[in-house]
Amino acid sequence: SGKYIYAGNTVTIPGSVFTSGDMITIVNNTAGDITLTASSVTLYHSKDGATGSRTLGTRGIATVLYHTASIAYITGSGLS
Repeated sequence: SGKYIYAGNTVTIPGSVFTSGDMITIVNNTAGDITLTASSVTLYHSKDGATGSRTLGTRGIATVLYHTASIAYITGSGLS
């Protein structure tokens, strides 16, 4: 929590690992898109409330905020 992941490939966003209030930032360190896979967590996109895995575009940055161990919200630049 409070750290960042400097990613070059798929990142799994897990449930039951983090707790309420934990935040993780993901930085896409590639010249292409990467997949952010939600695993055992309901991941809400702050843009539209949709749930599920996301795509983080080239050099994009996304932050995940855990509401509970199984509910999280994601927002960022280059996120779809």
